[in-house]
Amino acid sequence: MAFCIKEKQLVDAGYTAVENKFFINYMPDAPDVRSAVYLLGLALSDSGGDDNSCQTIANKLNISAEEAMEAFAYWEELGVVTIVRGETPQIVYNSLTDSNGTLKKIKPGKYAKFSAEIQAVIEGRLITVNEYNAYYTFLEETTFDPEALVAVAKYCAELKGNSIAYQYILTVARNQIVRGATTLATVSDNLNSQQKYDDDLRILFKAMACKRNVDFNDRTLYEKWNKEYGFSLDVITSVAKNCKKGGMTKLDALLGEYYRKGALSAKEIEDYESEKSHLFELARDIAKSIGVYYQSLDSVVDEYVVPWLRKGYDDETLLAVAKYCFRSGIRTLAGLAAVVDKLYKNGVVNLAALDNYLSLLADTDEKIQLILAKCGLDRRVTPGDRMLYKTWTEDWSMPLELILYAAELSAGMGAPMSYVNRVLSDCKQNGVFTVEGAKARKEAKNVTPAVAATAVIGKDLQRKRYTDEEISALFTALEED
Repeated sequence: MAFCIKEKQLVDAGYTAVENKFFINYMPDAPDVRSAVYLLGLALSDSGGDDNSCQTIANKLNISAEEAMEAFAYWEELGVVTIVRGETPQIVYNSLTDSNGTLKKIKPGKYAKFSAEIQAVIEGRLITVNEYNAYYTFLEETTFDPEALVAVAKYCAELKGNSIAYQYILTVARNQIVRGATTLATVSDNLNSQQKYDDDLRILFKAMACKRNVDFNDRTLYEKWNKEYGFSLDVITSVAKNCKKGGMTKLDALLGEYYRKGALSAKEIEDYESEKSHLFELARDIAKSIGVYYQSLDSVVDEYVVPWLRKGYDDETLLAVAKYCFRSGIRTLAGLAAVVDKLYKNGVVNLAALDNYLSLLADTDEKIQLILAKCGLDRRVTPGDRMLYKTWTEDWSMPLELILYAAELSAGMGAPMSYVNRVLSDCKQNGVFTVEGAKARKEAKNVTPAVAATAVIGKDLQRKRYTDEEISALFTALEED
């Protein structure tokens, strides 16, 4: 998701440059690097690539990501941008020009009482004509009561002093509309309920080593954490101690994560973080075992580790499979996932089952290798060999002795394994399942008999003694299961 984007009106208008209104009305009063943050973000808003991020802005301006977000908070107060808050905040650039460019005509004296009351609230400076027009336009375009807007202005002045910008007052008023408050009673109730959070927020600020004053956005966030999410002050403060870098933005992201995971108490959060630490450590060990490196392990945990653990796998089994994959040339997470899926289909979810399963595969390969030797072939077992052996033993119910006998008959043939298949197919069609029966049928067809096959004695394959060549062969065998 892009970090900076333009409001639809700004995009539709075809702006590719900065509006003059920004230079004339906003930039002269902007402190430190806030104008630079605004301009650079505006330039990035046309890009949807990886460079469109808060960190890019911070790196280019040699500031921290927190300072960049503080700059955008400043512009939000002026109504220049809107911050869409969430796990990944997004900055929406607003148009600085009204849709029609003109002020709607208002009946003289309609807002005379409001004008006097709001000037009395902001007594440290004279309200300009443009500021009054902004208030009037807001009241005309919404159902907000003039008395409620005066209450908002008083709240903002007490919060930030008489130098408060009218854009910030209107931003707070719009937030009240979002919460369904437009009358003096409902707005006052909301503002009063938020002001009572100040003492709690000062405790949080101390825990985060944050030295700025509490503002409206802080109160809104705290109300969400406390009322909507259900976190107590003690829990929020405990989490805040880990947010000395990142501040309220990081704290909001963490509490949102805990809320979605159902971790609301200190103990639940501690258990969740412990399990989270375990998941990332396991993901790191698995990646290391197959010889890959990931700068961020979030996707590895979500896409691979968590689903594997839910299937019943433990750390030891997953690491063993990962090491076997590395030795057999499977060195990607996708390849490892395919092997785990095949093992799971065969009911292999623990180390003992893995050892037993590989032992069975190894035993089968030894028998096939003996068949190849009887055919006069000196090569490794292939997937095609395994498919034939599975057909002969499982589908046709042929005993090993009979297969070995057929293999002896095929020695010297151009395609010995195909010849074995033809011999066994003939036996299957004629109900022959013993060496004696096959010999009798051969004699009946005037075919010179071959030497009877000897029995094969399989031996157990110990997991710790597998060679890399054996492991590669065994994991190739998984493809046929």
